[in-house]
Amino acid sequence: MARIFAKGSLYSAVAGATLALAAPGVVWAQSGADAEASSGMDEIVITATKREESLQDVAIAVTALSAEQLRNEAITDLSQIAAQVPSFTFQSQNSMESEMFIRGVGSVRLNGATADPSIGTFFNEVYIGRRGSATPPLFDLARVEVLRGPQGTLFGKNIVGGAINLISATPQANFGAGGSLSLGNYSSVLAEGYVTGPLAENLAGRLAFYRETHDGFAENIVYGQELEDKDSTAARLSLLWDPTSNISVSLIADYSTDSAGGPSRHAVDNPFVAGTGGITAGIPSDPRINMSPYEQYAYRDTAGLTGRLEWDLGNVSLTYLSAYRYGLADGRWTQAGAGSPPSLTDSTLTQHEMYQGVTQEIRLSSDDDSRFRWIAGLYYLDEYVKRTSRNTAISFLPGGPGGVRDSLDGDNMFLGYSDTRSFAAFGEVEYDILDNLTLSVGGRYTRDEKELDTAAVIFSYGPAGDILSPAPLQSAYDISVGDEWSEFTPRVALEWRASDNILLYASYAAGYKGGGWQGATANAIAAATAYDPEAAATYEIGFKADWFNNRLRTNIAVFHTDFTDLQVELLDDVNLTLVVANAADAVIEGLEFEVRGMPTDWLTVFASGSLLNAEYKDYIDPLRGLDYSGNQIQRTPDYQFTVGADLRHGLTDGLDLIANLNYSYQDQMFWGPENTNFEDGYGILNGRIGIGAADGQWTVSLWGKNLDDELYRTSIIPFAGDEVSVFGAPRTYGVRVSGRF
Repeated sequence: MARIFAKGSLYSAVAGATLALAAPGVVWAQSGADAEASSGMDEIVITATKREESLQDVAIAVTALSAEQLRNEAITDLSQIAAQVPSFTFQSQNSMESEMFIRGVGSVRLNGATADPSIGTFFNEVYIGRRGSATPPLFDLARVEVLRGPQGTLFGKNIVGGAINLISATPQANFGAGGSLSLGNYSSVLAEGYVTGPLAENLAGRLAFYRETHDGFAENIVYGQELEDKDSTAARLSLLWDPTSNISVSLIADYSTDSAGGPSRHAVDNPFVAGTGGITAGIPSDPRINMSPYEQYAYRDTAGLTGRLEWDLGNVSLTYLSAYRYGLADGRWTQAGAGSPPSLTDSTLTQHEMYQGVTQEIRLSSDDDSRFRWIAGLYYLDEYVKRTSRNTAISFLPGGPGGVRDSLDGDNMFLGYSDTRSFAAFGEVEYDILDNLTLSVGGRYTRDEKELDTAAVIFSYGPAGDILSPAPLQSAYDISVGDEWSEFTPRVALEWRASDNILLYASYAAGYKGGGWQGATANAIAAATAYDPEAAATYEIGFKADWFNNRLRTNIAVFHTDFTDLQVELLDDVNLTLVVANAADAVIEGLEFEVRGMPTDWLTVFASGSLLNAEYKDYIDPLRGLDYSGNQIQRTPDYQFTVGADLRHGLTDGLDLIANLNYSYQDQMFWGPENTNFEDGYGILNGRIGIGAADGQWTVSLWGKNLDDELYRTSIIPFAGDEVSVFGAPRTYGVRVSGRF
């Protein structure tokens, strides 16, 4: 582990400060009677181990965001979650392709129908296989749990990098309702609300809604079209029935719909290519300007139905989970963000994706009071994905058939229809060797069966006489392939509770992600060639502690991960396509910390972050033959952190001042494994200030996000001397009113 502290004084300084905060002699904390009289921080109960446990009792590196934090910070999508979690970065190519990395592990784009994400997203424990097209907006949640590292034992789909578990709020037996309305610049409107209560004897319901709109952050000046706008609506109905004292049945139905102009792409000069890029020289410098020769769009619908049975059989509990998830997305966007000229080609992608997933899981678990505890289950997932991508392109370059110009214009489409069946048996046992020493051993056997029907169609070669289809396609094809992969992924952990408030643990966990086939290839041979699964093994030491009557919380994790056959997405800039290849092994080491403190009853301060050393090992680029061994893993900054404070201070007996300020920073990161194109380090400042009822019944606040209007990018495509870029949201601000009764 010594290498993580070898990169300079920042690592040592942060690690030292964190360990100092963990020391029981920290000077700012209250002592004596003052500490005993205060309530300290609230306990957060999570279900990361398929049991209800306190966050501080779980021997896993996990971050939990409570319902209150999600509401107060108006968090409605996963990009906002990432800023709160150590080692988590989030970028977005378009509405269908969210790019999430945890601890250096992630997937750039799921542009193939058989591709799996390395970071799993779960909604009420139900796996969502397509991150963009099938992930609903975040609203009326009880909490969000982000587990870092391989989750190869208990979660419903093998997750090699980490898991995000979204838990919706449950119906209540007593009547309650609440909501909020936020108005801001860019004509933004965000409205959320819920109502809950009894519907009949032993039957409770909850209805929640969400509506968010705003004008575009960017504009296509060719068509006068707003881009990066939003128009999103969602609703969820939850029912909870307790027919007997030991049986509970829940049913959750949800639906969402989104429409927008989609992302805006704007080229900037690539500093690693001599001269000025051709696109950059022919477009305005304003990064919020787009010159696409086509109108763009981004539409998405998601839906789901989840049933759950909990049956207490005495010393054993049975859980049965049955669910259906659906996602449908359509989009059109110009890859270069401009027509031709100035771009060499005005290549425009029209994409469609449909996802259906059926989950069945049954598990038995012992009660929690025994010295020997266990959980075991069977799991089945059937996923169907239909994905099409049509490339319509025109190039202004001179030249006849068979030349560069010929390969940059025309019209073709890639189609993929995949069916994936995943079967698993899993279990874990815990044994209290001593009253304060527990050994956990678990494992999961998984078999993935994948079938793919894929085709490439050429609609037009371009002008008369042309003989080449737009890259990468060289010849049409229509093939069917299939394969299966299996893996056993164990986990072993030793937990020592040094006191009631201090937990230390050491663990080993393995993870695995199945193989698949490319989404866009030159010919049938390439389309039929599969890439192999990737595997990870993580060794972790963790420390969780609450101090001074729960006024100070310090959670620290140090880990080492070995990757084999890492699936790396490479940009083939000759054939203009993304290629997935088992090109590398990798080593990732890091330190993560989360600290929260309450120096007074009205002030909470917090800090979290990570220090990573993530490098490719034995990595020869299969496209160019270049040696990338020792290069930094893409989309993974050396360090990132978040610091901030929450304030709630009484002004009168019935009125409080409320405020929050938080700043998140991530260091420079490389966009690709070749370690050339990079994003400079940047920070985002968010805040709010207002007043509210002392009993929490209502609040009125002013809010702002990206207050210093930081300009940063969420995606790039290096192309012909330019970096075609998608930029993050600008400064936004407004007023928010909320209430509950």
